[in-house]
Amino acid sequence: MGQTNGNILVLSDEQVAEQLKQLTGGVSLTHRREPYSALEELARRPYAVVLVAEGYPDLPALARAVHRLDPATRVYALCRPAGEAELRSAGAEDLDDYFIFPPSPEELQRIVQQSQEGVYEPVVAAEEAAELPAGEVAELIDSAGSLETLTQRLGELVGRWANCPVQWADAPGQARGGEPLLLLDSDEGPKVLLGREDLEIDPALRARLRALQSLLAPLAAQARRIDALRRLAITDFLTGAYNRRYFYHFGDQLIQRARAEKFRVTLLLYDIDDFKRYNDTYGHAAGDEILVQTAALMRQITREHDIVARIGGDEFAVLFWDAEQPRKPDSNHPQTAAVLAERFVQALDTLEFPSLGPEATGVLTISGGLATYPWDGQSLRDLLRHADRALRRAKRSGKSTIYLVGQADREQEEGTS
Repeated sequence: MGQTNGNILVLSDEQVAEQLKQLTGGVSLTHRREPYSALEELARRPYAVVLVAEGYPDLPALARAVHRLDPATRVYALCRPAGEAELRSAGAEDLDDYFIFPPSPEELQRIVQQSQEGVYEPVVAAEEAAELPAGEVAELIDSAGSLETLTQRLGELVGRWANCPVQWADAPGQARGGEPLLLLDSDEGPKVLLGREDLEIDPALRARLRALQSLLAPLAAQARRIDALRRLAITDFLTGAYNRRYFYHFGDQLIQRARAEKFRVTLLLYDIDDFKRYNDTYGHAAGDEILVQTAALMRQITREHDIVARIGGDEFAVLFWDAEQPRKPDSNHPQTAAVLAERFVQALDTLEFPSLGPEATGVLTISGGLATYPWDGQSLRDLLRHADRALRRAKRSGKSTIYLVGQADREQEEGTS
């Protein structure tokens, strides 16, 4: 039998796909291993039949996503005899049918025949793919400097085409409650752009969406590369915290914004007490582990928008600020920063460092100083100077302490009076 195009997409591992190729003889199959890749392929061109091997999570949601991309596509599951009961209970009603693997010759003939039926009319034939206006393509290329900007621009563009609100959701598991329009691979996993559930997609819109989908893979890859390079440029190579360069750049901009919008910024400057002793006693690998884990703990304690940076050796800086602007006159922002800093000190008591051994639990302490804009300084350099003064005061007092600038000043005045 000569090779024919069965118009069949197979979602499975390589072994199952190879068995199906042998069983179907001369019928050509398109194989994908990952659900997102299969959905992206379906968005790029229509298929009459999709065969999904058992083992993929949330199979009903996957089947619904396929049907939304093209209602004419038939979705069949392939399961082992032992998995039939589980497949039935997992929502087989979302499938067009299922077959015990390997399918019988009669079942294979049925699948192949349905994939070649003349009644199968894809919503948009391949030759109907639309050409996007050059201006819109140029906009998308310009927006591919980051994945966030690209997804925002895609939403705006498709929202105009469809004349309805659109939103991104996880795919395929949460791609419910809307009409799938686009698929995009992001750092957090595949995303689907949803329109209204009752959205009518006419052939012209479908053709534009297919043309746009064909552009997304290279644009998203470019955006992810640029995002990765940007992260490398602003991130400390060891701890994953922001690096010194980014801290100064962001801090200067933040103070300028705080001056214009009248909100407060608090700087915590801290280092690890007797850090050299850990390096000398346990080795530099253990010292690196301490830096990595304490930086991770600080990021866990702080809020998402606060900035945690390693500015040298075992010295770290944290910028606490409030995302809601402007702050009210009676804000307790410095106290909030102090509470978060003290929470970090307390959390260190239970932090374990495997390379130091179980006896090392709770032995790590830090000393730090807090300074707040606008009271303690009018620039980032001013805050650093005053926070460093408070940090040195904490060291002299016995370490394992965080001081506010005002607190250090008051105690110094009391000591000299």
